[in-house]
Amino acid sequence: MNSPVYYLGLSISHNSSAAIMRDGEVVAAACEERFFRKKNYVGFPRESIKYCLKKAGISGSDIVRAAYTTVENSGLMMKVKNNTEFSLLDYWDYYGEKYYARAARGEDTSDYLKWLRDDPQFNRQEEYFDFSWLTDDVLDNTKLDAELFRKECVRILSAEFDVATDKIDFIDHHECHAYYAYFGSPFRQDDCIALTLDGWGDGRNQTVWKVSDDKFEFLAESAQNDLGRVYKMATLLLGMRPDEHEFKVMGLAPYAKESYVRKAMEPLMNLSRVENMRLVSHDRPADLFSYLQEVWRDHRFDNIAGAVQLYTEIMACALFKDIVEKTGIKRFVVSGGIAMNIKMNKIIAEMPEVEKMFVCGSGGDESLSIGGCYVMNKDASTNAPLNHLYLGYDVTEEMDDFDPSIYADKFTVTEDIGLDQVAKLIADGDIVAVIRGGAEFGARALGNRSILANPGVRESVKQINEAIKNRDFWMPFALSILEEKHKDYLHNPKDLSSPFMAIGLDTKDETYQRIIAGTHPYDRSVRPQFVSKDHAPQYHALISEFEKLTGTPAMLNTSFNLHGEPIVNTIADAVRTFELSGLDHLLINDQVLLSKKQ
Repeated sequence: MNSPVYYLGLSISHNSSAAIMRDGEVVAAACEERFFRKKNYVGFPRESIKYCLKKAGISGSDIVRAAYTTVENSGLMMKVKNNTEFSLLDYWDYYGEKYYARAARGEDTSDYLKWLRDDPQFNRQEEYFDFSWLTDDVLDNTKLDAELFRKECVRILSAEFDVATDKIDFIDHHECHAYYAYFGSPFRQDDCIALTLDGWGDGRNQTVWKVSDDKFEFLAESAQNDLGRVYKMATLLLGMRPDEHEFKVMGLAPYAKESYVRKAMEPLMNLSRVENMRLVSHDRPADLFSYLQEVWRDHRFDNIAGAVQLYTEIMACALFKDIVEKTGIKRFVVSGGIAMNIKMNKIIAEMPEVEKMFVCGSGGDESLSIGGCYVMNKDASTNAPLNHLYLGYDVTEEMDDFDPSIYADKFTVTEDIGLDQVAKLIADGDIVAVIRGGAEFGARALGNRSILANPGVRESVKQINEAIKNRDFWMPFALSILEEKHKDYLHNPKDLSSPFMAIGLDTKDETYQRIIAGTHPYDRSVRPQFVSKDHAPQYHALISEFEKLTGTPAMLNTSFNLHGEPIVNTIADAVRTFELSGLDHLLINDQVLLSKKQ
């Protein structure tokens, strides 16, 4: 009998992560932010690797091949960690006269790069990589920077986890996105297109692949896709954090009036065009940020949000239409950071040219680690789809040593709680936080690290915001709904699958009021999670008990975290967050309920 074959995939950029595959199946995947407790952590995913190895029951020496999932990473920007360490003012300086504008004019920016390397602001976080090689000469040579950083990446993985250096590789960023999009999906029969769209990775920000019989044929690429850049810059111009708050811009967009949105969008329409299945620059200024700042000077915030969202949808639809015309293929899988735009995905899926579409969960750079595992596995026929994303830290491992009585002084403790009792609390209007089983991989809470409430009570939104979330007033919450009942509430004529909250759908008028708190308050759309009895049995059972009491097979679902923090990981994280919030109850692994004392 052959020994199992293990692959280790690593992503070290925005929201770094690790994943382990055994014989074609991803058995563990985790984001470093959950362990390090810093949102969108950038850097070596040390604790995620530790956990994945432990979950797989192996050591680093058992790994057949390990891979970092970008070839040309900037060592400087990895050290700076601008995604987490930049203030809003730093972003303005970066895109303004301190760097971006000067670079666009071809001026020397070495003083700025040295400041990034040396300033105490970017040297205060615990660091695993050794950046002593990042000298002045290296700062001015991006190729040398990337080469030396690759050597450091090999060194640290081998030193920390005993992975042989000759087993450590580097895989193209967009190839990993494409493989994640396809092999993570349920699509296997018939030809399909794998499309990647993001801000940047290994010299590209868009690729198109034809997939037939699990084999990839490269069709097109672009380094001129500005959708991510325009959206990022719009986010900053609206006073929000780039690479984090784009979802807030998307949530704000529906409130704007169409006539004003169209006017604010006019300056964008000549920036790009579609050409041979590629998004390419057309009449684009070198200094895009200054251009947007000027043309939007007399437009209101909500109209800018509406304009950038509509522009993204129009350009994406034009790209999809061109791909169908060129290939005749109408089935799509999509990944990359831009694929996180669920409103765009909704509009694309509604196109008559698109027959089927699937979007894997959390398709940003965090998913590259999983995509890398699929790329490494040369026996593609054994690649198993991602039927669920409960691949992270499993609190079941803590339960044998967990003593709920230690919380009796602070909370009311109920042991051996029944799901029917929890469902009644939610039906009666209480807010229940849940931590159970394996943590969801990526950005979405899917019932194992969630805050749950009655979706038929609009007041639930206010309660959750006052208790813990502090979300902007315009932002919607999400909806978890039984997979087999979703068509009673949502329009889904193409039978799209939505297990990961990755695509938007419209609600039905006749049942809208029963799920109102889990919908967008203005356009009445929803970001649904179809809850499967096979892949999320406990969550399915809880919602089923709620349905018995209320007639509604759905719950309002939002992530279990304090504002600005990562989603909880361990029981200790959950109890701390519960204690610091105004939540009513905490359900621990469907066994113990902690309740605030009256």
